[in-house]
Amino acid sequence: FMKAALDEARLALADGEFLAESKRVNDAGMAQLEAGFQTLGLEWIPSAGNFVCVRVGEAGAVFQALLKKGVIVRPVANYEMPDYLRVSIGLFSENARFLEVLEKILTT
Repeated sequence: FMKAALDEARLALADGEFLAESKRVNDAGMAQLEAGFQTLGLEWIPSAGNFVCVRVGEAGAVFQALLKKGVIVRPVANYEMPDYLRVSIGLFSENARFLEVLEKILTT
């Protein structure tokens, strides 16, 4: 199983078109989330990866509320960041759903 996964990873990394499209999707998703955070008046830590950490206040409570709505993010209190959630960049529709649910949680 591990060898097959490594072989697939090598093929993906050798595919310049796939890499370019993956970067484009990630960059667009990051811009979408950052615009949403700005609209909601939230702070975030700039990132060049496939995730971003956003300050939401009581992150544990927000994490649980998101989870109840089927939105999975990661709390990062174990990194001494109790007010932040780590959000992976998803597809446009996934990012939009996260932002919609987050807004409802933060405004109720």
